[in-house]
Amino acid sequence: MNIKDGILLMLASLVFGWLILKAKPTIKDPMALGEIAVIDTIKASVQKDTIKPVIKQDTIVSVKGKNALFIGDSHTAADYGWQHQLCKKTKMMYLNTAVGGKQTKWMIEVAKQNINSGYDYCFIYGGANDMASNRIPIKSVKNIQKIVNMCLAKQVTPIVLTGFDPLTCVAVGNRTAYKEYPQRYAKFQKMLIDSIQGAKVLKTHCISRTDCGDYLCHMTGSGHRKMCNFIISACRFKVY
Repeated sequence: MNIKDGILLMLASLVFGWLILKAKPTIKDPMALGEIAVIDTIKASVQKDTIKPVIKQDTIVSVKGKNALFIGDSHTAADYGWQHQLCKKTKMMYLNTAVGGKQTKWMIEVAKQNINSGYDYCFIYGGANDMASNRIPIKSVKNIQKIVNMCLAKQVTPIVLTGFDPLTCVAVGNRTAYKEYPQRYAKFQKMLIDSIQGAKVLKTHCISRTDCGDYLCHMTGSGHRKMCNFIISACRFKVY
């Protein structure tokens, strides 16, 4: 090796060594002894937030121009109650057959007279008077099921409402005749949810004691508004 080649080799070695010192080390195993694992938490967070799962959205149902039938008692009988507000907001046309003080056995007869294929929906809200009159809950549930079956036979969509939460909304006080009413009504509602077949059952525990106008919780204006809005949300109805 001549002097020129030796000088060039020495210079090349010096440059190579300088490059090694300036270069950043590559961590092959972040948990290896003597090496430090640096986790870019900001980058990880951004990536996690950027890649979002696809969430299936429920379809909003337009019921504008559809026909609705309401079967019930005093909780549905108010002239400008939840049923009126529901149809006004969704642009449905309706017939309200509800009468105060009536029980589910009476409602079966009303259903026989009124349910037909001209209706698209039938809202059924009954049972409070049955339970206040010490009726056996399962018998009243079977009456509701009979109405549901009539709807299905005529291709009408049945929607059953449980009503308010009797354990928090009813205030019987010293009225001994109604002492067992809240518990009996709660049992009836649970049976509706657990056993009714072929209908959409809505657990409408959407109002509070302050929305009740009396000890049996006949709703005030705020209660009717909450009931209306809850049903619209639960059924995914479009409002206008």
